Amino acid sequence: MNTIFIVGTAGSGKSTLTSAYGDWLKSQDKFVVLVNLDPAAQVLPYEPDVDIRDFVDYERIMSTRRLGPNAALIASVREAARHVEDLREEINSYNADYVIIDTPGQLELFAFRQEGYILAENIGFKDRKVMVFVLDPMFCSVVKNFISSMFLSASVYFSLGIPMVHALNKIDAISPEDVEKLEAWSESFDTLLLDLESMTRGRLMSFSREVAETLRDIIASIPIVPVSSTTMDGLSELHAALTRFFLEEDLELR
Repeated sequence: MNTIFIVGTAGSGKSTLTSAYGDWLKSQDKFVVLVNLDPAAQVLPYEPDVDIRDFVDYERIMSTRRLGPNAALIASVREAARHVEDLREEINSYNADYVIIDTPGQLELFAFRQEGYILAENIGFKDRKVMVFVLDPMFCSVVKNFISSMFLSASVYFSLGIPMVHALNKIDAISPEDVEKLEAWSESFDTLLLDLESMTRGRLMSFSREVAETLRDIIASIPIVPVSSTTMDGLSELHAALTRFFLEEDLELR
């Protein structure tokens, strides 16, 4: 059973990618289980096979504990972690080829809190997990934002310790030139620095360069795969990138 965690900032398209990639895998005759880990999700573009909302009632927590939306989300994720054994048992009962896990819309709740680590650590088999960090192309098309996104994804990787692939989602919403620009930044550090220095001055330029230098090896080592959840473009390439991680794990275990 291969487990894939879909992570990323709010609005990056995690749920739509979960749905699209699940449909693509099913078209390849794979047995797929879709898992929703967002207790506050109201509408999803897919029908989850396992749903945290069956265990955690976000609205009830907000009402009975008299919490605001953000505090209720934190309390809900804490409650979700208490049900991790139930979630794991239900997921494992399917004996699926692939489990795709749609994580909470607020990235920090899953990636940077102990409860998120508990969920990531206990769901799926230890050596059969990969993360897909979903990049928003409209945000990342500005070079400073691209570096910020790389820094954030590196922080998520450091926090959870699960191998990662970047999915540049919604490529149907930007120009081919922007897609090529983003790919060039990930493939050529000189191109990234050149564009960065053309947009920054003074202390900000020096700081930005230092951050970029720190991330140089990380950017080079984590592939960026352009995809579209609408047109399904790039999903076969995304699958190939994820499969390489699973094959590497198989070789290490032999």
